[in-house]
Amino acid sequence: MGEKVSIILTSYNKPAYLQKAIESVIKQTYDLWELFIMDDHSNEEITAVVHKYLHDPRIRYENSFVDPAARFKTTRYATLINTALPFTSGDYISYLTDDTVYHPERLSRMVQMFSHNPEAQAVYSKQKVVQVNERGEEISHFYRNANEVLHQAAFQVDHCSVMHRRSLLDRIHHIYGSYWDDDMKHWNHGDSIFWDRINNFAPFLPINEVLDTTYKTPDSFQNAYRFLPADLIDGSFVKGSGQNVYFIDQGVRHPVGERWDSLYLNRTVAVPDPYLFQYKIGNILKIPNYILVKEAGHPAIFYIEAGKKRRILGQYAFQFYQFKRKEILTIEKEELEALPEGLPITRERSGLIENPPGRRLYFIEREPFLFLNGVFHPIREQVVRKFFLHHKPISASFRNIQQFPIGKPFYPVYDEIIKNLNIAIE
Repeated sequence: MGEKVSIILTSYNKPAYLQKAIESVIKQTYDLWELFIMDDHSNEEITAVVHKYLHDPRIRYENSFVDPAARFKTTRYATLINTALPFTSGDYISYLTDDTVYHPERLSRMVQMFSHNPEAQAVYSKQKVVQVNERGEEISHFYRNANEVLHQAAFQVDHCSVMHRRSLLDRIHHIYGSYWDDDMKHWNHGDSIFWDRINNFAPFLPINEVLDTTYKTPDSFQNAYRFLPADLIDGSFVKGSGQNVYFIDQGVRHPVGERWDSLYLNRTVAVPDPYLFQYKIGNILKIPNYILVKEAGHPAIFYIEAGKKRRILGQYAFQFYQFKRKEILTIEKEELEALPEGLPITRERSGLIENPPGRRLYFIEREPFLFLNGVFHPIREQVVRKFFLHHKPISASFRNIQQFPIGKPFYPVYDEIIKNLNIAIE
C-alpha cells in the first residue's frame, strides 16, 4: 500500500466554491487520501453541499457549531485545523480552503517529490491566483512562483500550496504546545506562523508547477485586509461581511442610518469581521465627525470634529485645508445649534499651522502624513487610497508643524506584522 495524504479543508459560507474544492480532491489522480471538511458553523446551504459527498468513506465532515459570541476569540481556521490534526492518519498533511481547487496531479506530484527526496519534510508548489468580480468572472490573474528552497517560508507561501510530513507535528507540538497558533492576533497570518514553526526543523522544497488555483472575490479574506493598517482610521465608514455600515470614532463603531448614505455609498471600507469586531459597538450615528455642514440660507460653514462645530473663517482657510464646496451638507438649524462650539479654523499667512482640522492629509518633506486628534501620523499611499482620503495633500514642513507630535504610523498591517515577528522578506 502507498502513502496516504490527509487533507484538511476549512470552510465558512462559500457553497459554490466549496463544491469545487471538494470535487478537486475527488478528481485527484492519486487516490490514497482522506479529506476532513471542517465547517465553521456555516448556513444550511453548506450542509446541503457537503452531504452530497459523504457517501465516500474517505470524506469526513465536522461542524464546529461555534457560538457567534466566540467566533472572534481565536483564529478560526487555525482552531479548525488543530481540531482535525489529531484524527488524521496520513503520512503527509495538506491544506485546502473553500475558495481554492487542487489541480488533478497535485497530490501525486507532491508525494513523488517526497519519494525522490527522502530527507524532505515540507514541499510547496507554484500557485495561480485569480481575481474575480461579484459574478465570479475573472478580472485578472497572477502566479506565486515556487523556484527556490525556502528557509523562511512565512508570508511567501500560500495556505493551500504546502504538504508536509505528519511526523513534524509531534516535534512542533513538543516545542510549542500546539500545532497551529490560533491566537486571535494571528487572524490574517496563521499559516505564516505555522510555516515559521516548520522552518525551525526544515526548509520548504519547491515544485515550480501550478498545482492549485485560488479565487479571490471582492469579499475574500485577502482582499478585505489588503492595505489595512493596524488600527482603523477615525472618521471611516466600514463594513464587514454583513450589510451594516459603521462609522469609526475614537475606537468605537457606530451603526450608520440611511440618512448618511450619500456619504458612505462610495467610500465604505470593507474589512474582515475579526478586524471589525475588535471595536466595541456604540450608539447609532447622529452626525458624523469630519464633515462640512451649514444651515440653509446662512453662509457660515462648519467642520464637525469631536462632536463640536468648528467654523471655517475665511476663504483662504477653506482653500488651504483643501475643503470642497460640493462636500457641504445642509442640516437643520436646531441640529447645528445643539452642537457645542469648537475652535474656529483659521489660516494666517505666516507659515505656522495652528489648530488645523483633523483627518486632513499633509505632504511634509516628500512624505504623506494624516493629522488626526492633534497628532501627525505617517501614512502610506496604499492606506490613503484604501480609506478614500481623496483630497489633495496640504504642503507643509516640519517647521510649520513643530508644536505637534508625530504619532504611530498608518502602514499596511503586513508591514507591522513582519517587523514585529522579525521576519526578513526578500
